[in-house]
Amino acid sequence: MTRIPYDSLMLASVVHGLQSLRGGRIQHIAQPGEYDIVLTVYVRGVGEVRWLISCSPQWARTYLLSHRLPSPPQPPPFCMALRKYLEGGTVLTIAQRRFDRVLDVEVRGQEGHTYLLTAELMGRHSNIILVAPDERILHAAKLVSSRISRVREVLPNRTYTPPPGEPRPDPREVSEEEFLQLLEQDQPSEPVEWLRSRFEGIGTFLAEEIVQRARLLSPDTAPRSLWGAFGSVFEAAKRGDWEPVLVRDERHHPAGAYPLPLASFPERQQHPRSNIHVALENHYAVAIPRAELEAQKRSLQAVLQRVLSARRSALQQVEQGVRERAKAEEYRRWGETLLALLSQIPKGADSAELPDLYTADGSTITIPLDPALSAQENAERYFARARHVQANAERLEAMRHRLWSEATEVEEALKRLESVDDLADLESLRAIVAARGWLNPTAGVSGEAQLRPQEDFEGKRIRVHIAPGGWQVLVGENAEANDYLVTRVAQPNDWWLHVRAGTGAHVVIRTSNRPQAVPRQVLEYAAQLAAAHSPARHSSLVAVDYTLRKYVRRPRGAQPGFVTYTHEKTLHVSPQG
Repeated sequence: MTRIPYDSLMLASVVHGLQSLRGGRIQHIAQPGEYDIVLTVYVRGVGEVRWLISCSPQWARTYLLSHRLPSPPQPPPFCMALRKYLEGGTVLTIAQRRFDRVLDVEVRGQEGHTYLLTAELMGRHSNIILVAPDERILHAAKLVSSRISRVREVLPNRTYTPPPGEPRPDPREVSEEEFLQLLEQDQPSEPVEWLRSRFEGIGTFLAEEIVQRARLLSPDTAPRSLWGAFGSVFEAAKRGDWEPVLVRDERHHPAGAYPLPLASFPERQQHPRSNIHVALENHYAVAIPRAELEAQKRSLQAVLQRVLSARRSALQQVEQGVRERAKAEEYRRWGETLLALLSQIPKGADSAELPDLYTADGSTITIPLDPALSAQENAERYFARARHVQANAERLEAMRHRLWSEATEVEEALKRLESVDDLADLESLRAIVAARGWLNPTAGVSGEAQLRPQEDFEGKRIRVHIAPGGWQVLVGENAEANDYLVTRVAQPNDWWLHVRAGTGAHVVIRTSNRPQAVPRQVLEYAAQLAAAHSPARHSSLVAVDYTLRKYVRRPRGAQPGFVTYTHEKTLHVSPQG
């Protein structure tokens, strides 16, 4: 459903209804929110009237309230300034500036000076500004320096200047003859855009409403039908003949308010109200909490989706490691074949075709070899690899069950989030999510398989990642963790990685004492983690050094995390992978 804006026509109707406050005395000023002020005005014969003015970027508005809003115990500086100059003062005038979304309120202070309180209700540029009699700014809800806006500063002691804008005719003052003359002169192909650009204060919503009214008068939106629709809106505004409505959506929830019945909405969805203030209060009392709820739901949903994506990615990698269990038997057979047929293997060969000792049909198998190793060393290499794969698969099997359970929990939390319809339920769900540790902003970033470590590392901030093939990669998250990782956790033949000539995380690949078995893909994965946890994380290419832990040394007396190293090689990787 189209959102109904708080536009110039809305402000005109509200200002018309505020005229009863002229001559009233401002008894109290409160600032219940960062962008909201409430003036309590005593009007003779009526009593206390509460008047809300808000410069919220999403909900800039003003209208009368039927109830008191809670305020913080310590008033903000803007509220203190308003109290200093305006409390006890008399409201002299309440006016809309031309047909713009600007409200001007003149107040005579107790000392006799007249101050201007101006509310610019212009979306994200909205503001409430207190101006002295000499046109100096005394204070504002949003202070705007030249660093924020080169066009217009809003700071104490600066001269107040109106918002920039091109002067255009006030549509309330345009006669039929002037309207038709402009229409004939411009010959617009798009009536909506023409109305927006030709007249002050007409936005897209109001322009579309006028065109819709014109189509009801004449399907081809002839000039006189367009004038008829235009005149029906602005003659009512000029006379103050308002017929405010509260608009509800198909589920009967308040969807907006407007000072006139709308041709662009079904009549069954529009409900008359006694005045525009009641209609607006009915709408915003529901719309703002609902929008806040939806925004918080979207935020929590994004967190849970990242966590779910991370767990699914981790599951894929873990399952790959589990599937490699079948290779353990193959590696063992290769090692036994090499030991049995040592004499048939030439020195320095990169492979050997040998009889398959485990079949009876005389077939052969081709076994890859490391030319730098002897045949017996190659056999031992395959036995070690078989042990590693077997042990890794058993560990990963338990990890797979835990990841699957956690992914299922996240999916259930996402389903529950869909049905949440109030803030209390949302906070209850958020508490569960927080207790599970899913609100951690690094959980699942960039789809990494980030898992809880099976060790507690004595409370040090060391994160465990699972690289392709199930290899375990450890990342220190601060200097203390880096120091502990290098001095207490890493084994001599584990690979150690760090960004070259810079600060950042220490990264360790656990190798089970067989560093040569670590594939290059895993080294690159770990190097990307090192780059991503360094100040160079936004660079397109980062140099990362790697060496064995036994070549890394912490100098005596050095700060935690500072090391020197030798025998390094360098990888160039993208932090984004």
